[in-house]
Amino acid sequence: MANRPHIKHTHVYTTHQATDLYIDVYLPQLTESETPKPIILWLHGGYLITGTRNAIPTWLLNYALAQQWPLVSPDYRVLPESTGLDTIEDVLSAYKWVVQSLNQLHPECRAEPSRIIVAGASAGGWCALVSALHFSTSVETIPPPCALFLLYPMTDPGSEKWAQSVSLPGATVDPDTARDLLEDIPRRIARGDISVGEEFPKAEEELRTRKRLPLLYAILEKGVFLDYLTGVARFGQSVVSGGLERLVDERAKRLFPLDFGEFGSSFPPTVVVHGTADGEISCGESEKLVKRLAEGGVGVQYLPVPGADHVFDLELQECRVAEGGSDEPSAVLSRALQALRRHTDAY
Repeated sequence: MANRPHIKHTHVYTTHQATDLYIDVYLPQLTESETPKPIILWLHGGYLITGTRNAIPTWLLNYALAQQWPLVSPDYRVLPESTGLDTIEDVLSAYKWVVQSLNQLHPECRAEPSRIIVAGASAGGWCALVSALHFSTSVETIPPPCALFLLYPMTDPGSEKWAQSVSLPGATVDPDTARDLLEDIPRRIARGDISVGEEFPKAEEELRTRKRLPLLYAILEKGVFLDYLTGVARFGQSVVSGGLERLVDERAKRLFPLDFGEFGSSFPPTVVVHGTADGEISCGESEKLVKRLAEGGVGVQYLPVPGADHVFDLELQECRVAEGGSDEPSAVLSRALQALRRHTDAY
């Protein structure tokens, strides 16, 4: 089964220099009820370097369409041409667009801006987490998220792992290509280039046409991911040699949610799903987040998927309830969706 029948609308939600950033709105073909609908704001993964707004799990989109919930997926600026602070700015702009413009442009969707689920996978989980922390620590005139849904999220970029060389399973880039890609980054930044990522390959032959995957591998293997996240040269080296605390000013603290985030009663209830055999982003990052949330009195539900790797859900079309507390991925994700529904109903 592919995606359920739907209507897709695309809008420009913000512009940087001459680059328009787009946001897609997915609606069911017919809305059969006048009841206001929760909204899913989906933030794609890709290590903040690649991926696009089209990278939406089929099972999640199908669930949203079946419930007649609008699902909204934006572009955002990515590394290394931009910094993580630019990414946060875009994610918050997309959130505000949903609150202020979605119903104006699409009154037929009957969206309820006070019930926004911010959801994301991998680096998109980081985007969701930092956006929710923004509402916990600032005075806003728009409603905060009613819930977070984090799928195998990157939550701890301040750890030494991300400050050093990281080799992703099965990911290789030859040394000459890596050197050329890394040497070109300062020129891109000096020109003011902006990127919103690149489509993930859907087949093996497409791997040869992708330019940002080798860039991703080179940045991680060189150990300079934190340099481009912060926009500070040799930042990762400094973290390894002296720790994070002395390096980070107030503005940059937003990049490191587990080190500097304030998780208290105003933080939205959170559902976290992570495979226990994730070879790219350890489930330990989620476990650390869950502990922090629980200590802060935040309602949190952690649903580990035994033996599952990163992007374990890639081929799933639907999530079905299974009897007997099954640990199959579809069943675990179904429980996560049920939990999110309870949060939206209680809001």
